[in-house]
Amino acid sequence: MAAGRNLRPGYYTQGPRRSKPFPLVEQPARAMDAQEIELRVPAGSAAVRLDNARQAGRSRGRWFQYGIPCGLEWNRYLLPVAGLPQQLDGLRIAQISDLHLRDYWCDALDELIHRVNCERPDLIVMTGDFVDDKRNHLPAVPFVRRLVGQLQARCGCFGTLGNHDRYSLGPRLEGSGVTLLDGRSTIVRADGVELELLGLPGVERKDLTRQVLDSFPPRRLGTPRLILSHFPDHIRKAGALQPDVYFAGHTHGGQICLPGGFPIIRHDSLPRRLCRGVHRAAGTWLVISRGIGFTGLPLRIFCPAEIIEVTLMRA
Repeated sequence: MAAGRNLRPGYYTQGPRRSKPFPLVEQPARAMDAQEIELRVPAGSAAVRLDNARQAGRSRGRWFQYGIPCGLEWNRYLLPVAGLPQQLDGLRIAQISDLHLRDYWCDALDELIHRVNCERPDLIVMTGDFVDDKRNHLPAVPFVRRLVGQLQARCGCFGTLGNHDRYSLGPRLEGSGVTLLDGRSTIVRADGVELELLGLPGVERKDLTRQVLDSFPPRRLGTPRLILSHFPDHIRKAGALQPDVYFAGHTHGGQICLPGGFPIIRHDSLPRRLCRGVHRAAGTWLVISRGIGFTGLPLRIFCPAEIIEVTLMRA
């Protein structure tokens, strides 16, 4: 698998009138205890293991962010997966979520692209809310296309829409570099073996119907299955699809939190402790990104923006 590269200290800014750069930092990903959904946790679930070696000497993201997601964290986790083919041991997946792009481009986005491409993930997954304006996403579309068109991963870039995107955004991203999987599945080949990706509809919660769930093919023996979803709490319905990893966004990790990252508002029906990070729940790895951008108040408190990188490993 492609090895990550050490990157010089970079900068991350957002906003058309900001000129002062802010440091792009890595945060040692905190191992999360196994959590439960509806009081069901598989017996013997392994704890999240993290790669501390590549995190040494790095600092936390800024506890207060206003107007720009300064101090973007790059958080890494190792996820043991039962039955993972040997060829996929070490597969690195970068999750980008909740960009909430608007009608301008800025140096921050160039820095984000540079960082992702320098890290050289094998696969990129994007879990919704590419744009911020629910009523008119047209001004932001050129900037979404410009961003996703420059992201590089040898196995491709795949995503699902979020509740800010609207389904009419999908056709406008065709040929941009991201393959949207709302209500669809696809097979990705990596090192001669297959990896299955399922995308859950994310524009409206009600769109994840029994009909949609039944439309997905039965799980293939020996083929790892990843689910991309905007809403974390859709795992209650999608657990029957038996994913190995379930990626989600939407919550922004709370966006405005109490010290220690306790979310005040989460816009999700799962317990507050499942608002961010990596958890073992419902027989799968639940990976919830705090995301990149803002919605509502352009403010993050004790909840810095992040990209999550997970590395699959044989259990």
